[in-house]
Amino acid sequence: MTASQPTVHPTAADLLAADALADVQYEHTDGVIDLTWGHPDPSALASEAVAEAAQSALATHGWQALTYGAPCGAAFTRAAIASLLTRTDTGSETAGVTADEVIVTAGSSGGLDLLLTLLARPGDVVVVEQPTYFLALRMFADHGVQVVGLDGDADGPSSADLQRKAEATSKQKNLFMYLVPTFANPTGRCLPTSRIDELLSVARSNSILVIEDDVYRDTAPAPPPSMWSRDRDVVVRLGSFSKSLAPGMRVGFITGGSDLITQIGACGLLDSGGGLNHFASMIVGELIGSGRFDEIAAAGKRRYTERCAALAEALDAKLFTFTIPAGGYFLWLALPEGVSSAGAVSAARAAGVLVSDGRPFLVDAPDAGHIRLSFSMLDVDLLREGATRLNRAIASLMP
Repeated sequence: MTASQPTVHPTAADLLAADALADVQYEHTDGVIDLTWGHPDPSALASEAVAEAAQSALATHGWQALTYGAPCGAAFTRAAIASLLTRTDTGSETAGVTADEVIVTAGSSGGLDLLLTLLARPGDVVVVEQPTYFLALRMFADHGVQVVGLDGDADGPSSADLQRKAEATSKQKNLFMYLVPTFANPTGRCLPTSRIDELLSVARSNSILVIEDDVYRDTAPAPPPSMWSRDRDVVVRLGSFSKSLAPGMRVGFITGGSDLITQIGACGLLDSGGGLNHFASMIVGELIGSGRFDEIAAAGKRRYTERCAALAEALDAKLFTFTIPAGGYFLWLALPEGVSSAGAVSAARAAGVLVSDGRPFLVDAPDAGHIRLSFSMLDVDLLREGATRLNRAIASLMP
């Protein structure tokens, strides 16, 4: 009797090299190691757990899972998210998070777009840390919102400069501040509590609504408290299950004060179409309630920790200056003096590795002097090989 052979599961590289990728957001280049995509590993997406949760949602909720959802999201899902945040956002342990403070969104990007649609007018101003998430800058441009970069130091954006920017902004304009304070994209760093409190003090004094992009909370074992947990009136928090569970489900959330949640829930979009991604969000609720989400997130945390360490160890410390983050998806590398970010990207491409130019993460920067690497999508061996190619490419640019 022949022994059965062990099942061989395809790797991320196998899946991403497939011919038929027209249905997904990815562009494949043969022979190249791509460190630009801030996506989860496709081979690690929990398709079986999602399928089981979908069956459970249908068995439990029946037709209610398939009809128009409640505008703010199903009460079942909102309660599950509130329970999760009460456990995982340590700043919320004492007061807890209630379902009334949660609204379900179509991912964090959908949440940001919803906030801008309802609260911002063309010509309003948003101040951002530098560097910041480059695709948020595109969304601000879509809404005609003026983006102003804040000065900063090693601890993050300057509260003194925030005060100056607030004083320079017309009182006829709404003023927002957009931050990724926890495992930031692209830097991976977390804002110190002291700096957060300084920024919140200025925001309170100047009626600045702080938009906290908190999508990387579930990528690390011990994330710090959210900004929102420190001030639920001044801060509105964007969250997502795209990094920890599955981006294709397009399920995220906003946490905010009751007045803001009521305002969002009463908007025309939700009145017309009901809750966003209702069935998918109920699947997420099932995964949280069953404990499967915790298992999936824990596996992701171990995976990202291992991959971050492997990539960092393989980079030449004589060429790059960087800090190893405790969570998130990215390394932010300072380049050697005299090496431009554009030159580094070009040399890396020629060596067979793709990296992100740092310039799009900054406001009006002629050169960033940095590049971003993502360690989330590829396995350890490919990350090490990508680092080896990058080391060789940058070394070739040195005098």
